[in-house]
Amino acid sequence: MVEQGSNGHGNPPTANGPGEPPQDDDLVVTFTGVSAKPNEDGTIDLLIGTNRGEIRAILHPKEGQDGAVIFVGGGRELKGPADGIYEELANELTEHGVTSLRLGQRRPEVFIEAVADVLAGISFMRGIGARRLALVGHSSNGAVAIKSAAFSPDVVAVASLSGQTFGAQDVAEIAPRRLLVVHGRDDDVLPYTDAERIYEWAGEPKELILYPGANHGLREAKDELREKLEGWLTEVVGPPDSPSP
Repeated sequence: MVEQGSNGHGNPPTANGPGEPPQDDDLVVTFTGVSAKPNEDGTIDLLIGTNRGEIRAILHPKEGQDGAVIFVGGGRELKGPADGIYEELANELTEHGVTSLRLGQRRPEVFIEAVADVLAGISFMRGIGARRLALVGHSSNGAVAIKSAAFSPDVVAVASLSGQTFGAQDVAEIAPRRLLVVHGRDDDVLPYTDAERIYEWAGEPKELILYPGANHGLREAKDELREKLEGWLTEVVGPPDSPSP
């Protein structure tokens, strides 16, 4: 039996209630529609409707390809850790034939609701033609991405950045899909040993990167991280003829 994981605060985070583990049968998500507002820079602001409420998102579309990335969470502006790495990567990935969705969250503090939001995002992406999806999540959303992958065969890869162990205990279910685990050795919110534990639990193929001197937000390693993620994501969901970054 795998031990209950940490969330950096000494106690398990909220799932259905304080300390309760997420229940798979609670993940009933109905996609009800979407409203879209195109922007001058080519991105599209979205409100994804579900039976559980509306989810804000930003789409970076690349027409004609079926590979896509969902960046889970990322703060109020959905820009991500490491000084906005989600926004930067989403812009760069379109040049490599990859659509990206920067996905917001209705109740990020409730684990099961965060997973439900990702499943709604996957449903939306399938609706616009995506068939090969990579999920990227930071901190608690690393575990959200891992858990969400278990519910969708369209997910072919998961990247956990500074991830927590709570909610990631089923990471072995991702195999034989690809897993990337990244952490900073100087993380003072979640210890890098959490990344080592997630890596140990996981099946192959898997990769672990520990950045010396990097804290929880990975700002200290942002250039190396951006280069790594751009290449890795292009490899796993980019077009077959896409050149390596």
